[in-house]
Amino acid sequence: MILSGPQRAPSSHSGGLRRIIFYFIIGIYSISAPVSAQSDEAERPAPAVTVAITETRNFENASAFTGRVEAIEAVELLARVQGYLEARHFEEGARVEKGDLLYELDSEIYRNALNQAQAALQIAQANEKLAQQQFDRQLELTERNVQSRAMLEEAQARLDIGFANVAAAKAKVEEAQINLGYTTIEAPLTGLIGRSTVSVGDLISPQSGVMASIVQTDPVYVRFPVPQTLFIDIRKRGARNEDVFVELTLADGKKYEHHGQVSFADVTANASTDTIVVRATVPNPDYFLVNSGLVDVRVVSNEDTSVLAIPLQALLIDQQGSFVLTVDDEDKVQIARIEEGRQQDGYLEVRSGLEPGARVIVEGIQKASPGIKVAPNAAQPSN
Repeated sequence: MILSGPQRAPSSHSGGLRRIIFYFIIGIYSISAPVSAQSDEAERPAPAVTVAITETRNFENASAFTGRVEAIEAVELLARVQGYLEARHFEEGARVEKGDLLYELDSEIYRNALNQAQAALQIAQANEKLAQQQFDRQLELTERNVQSRAMLEEAQARLDIGFANVAAAKAKVEEAQINLGYTTIEAPLTGLIGRSTVSVGDLISPQSGVMASIVQTDPVYVRFPVPQTLFIDIRKRGARNEDVFVELTLADGKKYEHHGQVSFADVTANASTDTIVVRATVPNPDYFLVNSGLVDVRVVSNEDTSVLAIPLQALLIDQQGSFVLTVDDEDKVQIARIEEGRQQDGYLEVRSGLEPGARVIVEGIQKASPGIKVAPNAAQPSN
């Protein structure tokens, strides 16, 4: 068995030295650590955010409805006399001008009737002339007391019959001329003509029904129902027809390039829907608006509706209400409590809490905290 020698007790001098060294190291670490953190914070780049400038935008005061196109004028062509159809002078669906020849019926019978009526008129006029001469002779003889008064009265009666026969013959001539004129059918208005229901060679009469229809195409009416509550509100505001314009959206989803003007409001409400029919007159030079077609209607106010607005994506909400994050002149983030208004086309009306020109954070909000400095970039302008 090997026995070790007596152990040396550590001196108090060496233990104290170790404690001094330990606390010195701790002290250096505690001093150097904050300096290192502060250095990292100073070297860390400011987070990038996107800001939009608060500015005034036009918030249209508009109401949307569903409307139906109506032709201002529409006619149905009917035969006025009977006859065989000899010719058609139009293309179905084409534009026709007022006075254009559309149909021709066989006119031979009506031309002969006119000739007969004119001949009868000539006979009546000859008889009238003879009766006038006889009356003049009887009047002269009566004044010379050579002829009795009865003979003069008889001559007067024959003259009156002659006048009546001439008048009747003239009426027959006019009737024959009218019937002859009915053998040609002309366009009574300018517009688009529809499908022809008759063909060349058909026997046409007033009982044949509609031969074709013509609708006026430019301008047209657009009729749409307006709830009575909205109608009353508009009247209370004193709005006039010229204070608004009508904007249409076609079936393909595109806006119609021409605006309409409200021209009529019905005086009676629909009892089942409690709506009032309003009618606008709209230009239609390219025939995009088809009679009886459906369109989306927006009635837009002409009044100045400029408001202070921000992009809707900048809006934040907490328990205290609505707010946004703004960037001040030193590029530091601030909180701005706002009173919000209407929303339209991705923008929010700001009624109070912001001034024009304020920079509002719209992207990078999650990286922005009140009081920190950020690197703002301007958002792309939006129409």
